[in-house]
Amino acid sequence: MRRLILSIIVSLAAFVPALCATPEGRLFCFERSTNRNYICYDVNLRDDGHLDTDNPIHVYWIRVEEGGGRKELTFIQRKLAFGYKVVTRKTDEVTIHLTAYNKLLIRICRHQGRWLARATIGGHEAQLDKLFAQMRSPNSLHCEYVDLFGRDLTTQEAVTERIRK
Repeated sequence: MRRLILSIIVSLAAFVPALCATPEGRLFCFERSTNRNYICYDVNLRDDGHLDTDNPIHVYWIRVEEGGGRKELTFIQRKLAFGYKVVTRKTDEVTIHLTAYNKLLIRICRHQGRWLARATIGGHEAQLDKLFAQMRSPNSLHCEYVDLFGRDLTTQEAVTERIRK
């Protein structure tokens, strides 16, 4: 019986990376301490496969606490909190900043054949993977800090930085 259970666990373990894999086109996500819901930032391509430089990112919720479904941001969420503004445009590349924090410049571009969000994290040129906001209280709109998580583009080592407003 133990062998059977162990075989099942080993077999299922092979599927875990597929279940946890980042969807193709995901640039980064934004999590908050208030709940398990998070915001996704996915690259937005035109039909010809090039970056839509007018609307380069599709931003939406994953509502984990409501069964894991997708939900579009409201107008206010886009304009005041989780949206972005395009700062510069080039062919197949844009630089943006997030609505809530305009000091972090994020470059959306292709690198080694895939789309990613590049930013300076802890002094390293890095691929931005995730932001995490620590809120003052569960119902507060005030943020204590935001942690940036990414990987150095040269060494692939994890890099982090804490931003306090």
